[in-house]
Amino acid sequence: MAPVTYIDSSAVQALKDLYQEYKLRDIQIAISNPNRDILLTFSKSGVVDMIGKEWFFVRVHDAVQVCLQHVQSIEEMPTTTDPPPEDRPSLLQRLLRQTGEDLSIPELESGNQRPPASTDTNPQLEPLLPRKP
Repeated sequence: MAPVTYIDSSAVQALKDLYQEYKLRDIQIAISNPNRDILLTFSKSGVVDMIGKEWFFVRVHDAVQVCLQHVQSIEEMPTTTDPPPEDRPSLLQRLLRQTGEDLSIPELESGNQRPPASTDTNPQLEPLLPRKP
């Protein structure tokens, strides 16, 4: 970031939004070589605390080395065994299980059976487009 000499509040907010988006995807942001003014702005705005002081580096080389070590440590950690995608219930299966309906997936997919109409009359829960009768 050495060429960056100034950062305003909209750029700080964009970086915060980017951090939140990346956090959801398990991606870590690392900042290297920020000048004094940028670092002060990051500190005052909470970016340093949000990203973590350990992810700010003097040199790009140091940032890359730490990131490589971080990736390596993640790969070495034992992972939990999620069921294979084909063993996980589909969204439709989960919805049917929640509503307690006994219609099978092939019956619903064939189009011969209609899913039960919702008994909710709360207008906030109604679909945007009206259902066909």
